[in-house]
Amino acid sequence: MYRLLIVDNEPKIVKGLQQLFEEEIALELEVYRAFSASEALACLEKIKIDILLSDIRMPGMDGLELHRQVTRRWPRCRVVFLSGYDDFRYVQAALRQGGVDYVLKTDGDEAIVAAVAKAAEMLSEQMETERWIRSAAEQINETLPMLRKEYATSLLRGDNQASQLRMDELGIGLSTERKVLMVVGRVDCWRDGLSSRDRTLLSYAIQKMAEELFERTALFSLMTETSRFVWLLQSDAGTTGEEALREEKSDSLALFVQGTLESIQSACKAYLKVAISFATGSGATDWASLPAKYAELNDVLFHGLGEGEEMLLTDRYLVATGKEDKSVYELQARSKLQQLLTMEPEGSQEAREDFAETYLKLKEISLHCRNDVEVLSEIYYGVGYLLISLSNRNRGGQTARESGDYKWSSLGEHASWEQALRYLDERLEGWIHLREEKREENTHSIIRQLQSYIADHLDQDLSLGRLSDIVYLNPSYLSRLFKQQTGVGVLEYTTEMRILKAKDLLSRSMLKIHEIAGRVGFDSANYFGRFFKKETGMTPQEYRERK
Repeated sequence: MYRLLIVDNEPKIVKGLQQLFEEEIALELEVYRAFSASEALACLEKIKIDILLSDIRMPGMDGLELHRQVTRRWPRCRVVFLSGYDDFRYVQAALRQGGVDYVLKTDGDEAIVAAVAKAAEMLSEQMETERWIRSAAEQINETLPMLRKEYATSLLRGDNQASQLRMDELGIGLSTERKVLMVVGRVDCWRDGLSSRDRTLLSYAIQKMAEELFERTALFSLMTETSRFVWLLQSDAGTTGEEALREEKSDSLALFVQGTLESIQSACKAYLKVAISFATGSGATDWASLPAKYAELNDVLFHGLGEGEEMLLTDRYLVATGKEDKSVYELQARSKLQQLLTMEPEGSQEAREDFAETYLKLKEISLHCRNDVEVLSEIYYGVGYLLISLSNRNRGGQTARESGDYKWSSLGEHASWEQALRYLDERLEGWIHLREEKREENTHSIIRQLQSYIADHLDQDLSLGRLSDIVYLNPSYLSRLFKQQTGVGVLEYTTEMRILKAKDLLSRSMLKIHEIAGRVGFDSANYFGRFFKKETGMTPQEYRERK
């Protein structure tokens, strides 16, 4: 359904055209009206209009200037100009501005309907699926950096397995058949006075520096944050399989990388005036172990040495500090918990599913850490903090305190980790129930408010735009929501209420037909009569006589 706005400084013409198009069922139009260009612009500020049917000569702002204003707000809006004058200069000006059509008021209703139908057809063609697919294909190169980042991030989190096909599609020049060397980097501190844009530019400068210095290797660079980045390296793509295998066994690539990182540190300090720390693998890692290696190298940077700046450490540092006994599961558990705490489970269906999947993976990994109380307490209280925060969002003030959601059993109260996990499951299910209950309550409140307003204002403007103002919702979304909840559209419901009210007044009162028409929102008794007969099969007088 398209929205049509009719604009003319003569009210009779506007109302006549409104009735004409509301009766034109084949076009499926939602009709709005305005009696001046300024009134039309006010309407356009509140709602998206698809087709503008406007007089070309009006006092104050004429139709041509209105068209210019409209296309600035809604570029896809199609325009049909109306005029009582056969003025070729106006015709030329309208066509130069991209007006869909130009119709004389004297041409009759059929010509006007045909022009609006043509505009609707052009809008439909514009929305063809193939057109959007072609446009998406043309822009795919612009989205590649974002898609690469999403895919690489999913590999580091363990949400995806490395796929050569997907890497080739994204232009990531690494081989899944060979191990990969990982480097995790961090900008330790920025110069004073740098803006966010300056920091981003310096981060990209560091990436470019790495690309030049690692030219003999295959490098993929991922900026996880403005101050943090990950590099994945393999021997040059031209290296044969046997040569690559020998390099992996001799760790020559790791030695080359470590030496080059020294140069990058020095160059960044001298030319970019930033201090950088690196943690790198002492050898190449297979793709399946990438999430664990990523967590391990982040752990290396977190603990660090000395003043914690300009560090250059490998994973072997953990051996020297006695921390090498950290299991893969411990590293994965902490990484998965960190991921869970940054997710937004109140968003889209996809976001909720991602949250549930991450939570299940965290539970599965945690079962391998049941002897590590530190890790289990991090998971237990980390998830607890998240669930208390989510519950508080859906309850307010006194309600939150009365609910007891803030109360939390300590880990020591549970006889086993499995029992603690069941407790977390129960609290999570409680939050999900609360969220759905609150959403349903809010939805029903909106629908009841609308139905009450419609019943009390049948003699007034009940357009979708007006109703959306009452409940502060987007008109298009309001239309979908109302139909989902009631089974009928807003306009259909409004029509039904007006007909019921009209029937009641016709059968129970002595009001005249034109008075009843006014009470149910019609300016004209004739239009009300045609509308009533279309809906009931009888004229208002016939209905009254039968009753």
